[in-house]
Amino acid sequence: MLAIEKTNGYQVLGVNISGYSKDEFFLLVQERLKDNDEASPPVFIVTVNPEIAIQTIIDNDFKDVLNTSTINTADGVGISWAINFLYNKQIDRITGSDSLEKICTYCSQYQQPVFFYGAAPGVAQEAADILTQRIPSLSVAGAYSPEGPNIPFEELPDNVQDSLRSASAVFVALGAPSQEKWIHENLGKLPNCKLIIGIGGSFDFITGHAKRAPVFFRKSGLEWAYRLYSEPRRWRRMLRLPLFAINVMLLKASNPDAHKPMHN
Repeated sequence: MLAIEKTNGYQVLGVNISGYSKDEFFLLVQERLKDNDEASPPVFIVTVNPEIAIQTIIDNDFKDVLNTSTINTADGVGISWAINFLYNKQIDRITGSDSLEKICTYCSQYQQPVFFYGAAPGVAQEAADILTQRIPSLSVAGAYSPEGPNIPFEELPDNVQDSLRSASAVFVALGAPSQEKWIHENLGKLPNCKLIIGIGGSFDFITGHAKRAPVFFRKSGLEWAYRLYSEPRRWRRMLRLPLFAINVMLLKASNPDAHKPMHN
């Protein structure tokens, strides 16, 4: 199995971003799903964007969670820009939205049941139904949309708890930082879990409750502009983007020779 090394990455505002290519990342996912060694730890994936990086500055608990995750990918284009700016390195963007269906395809191939957790009432089940239509052999252990992001595991319905415990892959759509904190708190209660990932609004994209930016916007790094146009209420969250850029530039200016990759 391809080794997962926490040191294989780049520090961006104190968050370690993995340096894996897309091919390497999905190879790791496949190998973990195929691995039936009960001693193998679950893979906890965080898809990091600039908002998450800024949040860790003001939320030490969240920063600690990201230090315990297995792989932190560059989700937002801002993270890719920061690594290029700080380290003169190009890395692949690996987003939760792009990963969801692909990971489900692997789960179907290796007969690993999945669980969809989060989003608005009914959306998780709707996403599960759509994906089972696209991937007929996908085994869905369950789908559940809690009344809030902070519902203790023990207060979930008994059948939901049982289904979560039986799942090999769990997709958590509570939004950051709630989803990552939920994973950190409850991962030890999921004995069969091989892989768990926070995927933000991916269920909404799958079901059509929210529209993802067209390919042109995604490839040109302007997905944030499309989302602001389509969801004007996000403007306060978007203020973190220039704040992120300013912090990255100040970081480099303060010590221009300090930024070297954490791997050889």
